[in-house]
Amino acid sequence: MAVHASCSFDRGISLAGIVLLALACAACTGVGDPAGFAVVTQDASDFKPCVEIIATRKAMAAREKELTDLAAKAEAAPGGIIVSYAAYRSELTSARAQRAAAERAAQLHNCDAPKKP
Repeated sequence: MAVHASCSFDRGISLAGIVLLALACAACTGVGDPAGFAVVTQDASDFKPCVEIIATRKAMAAREKELTDLAAKAEAAPGGIIVSYAAYRSELTSARAQRAAAERAAQLHNCDAPKKP
């Protein structure tokens, strides 16, 4: 009886450890672009003219696409998700945050409004 109870206890501890590990991994996937706002000054584009804001937004959108493609290519390989997160995810998060800041500044200055003839 004692051996059987010990095995059940060990199995329960192992299962609890697996569940905790899965929860920890799931928590990491919940961190998205808002994490990038911690490293990007949100008002950096607020004092720029519309030409610079739109140029920044286009450049960050292109950089985001490039990094997304590189991350997807890396994740296709075995073990590539580790390489993807190590090499591209922090820069991708920063590019997304910079693009979002430029979007916010463009809306603030009404840069996308049609020009009056």
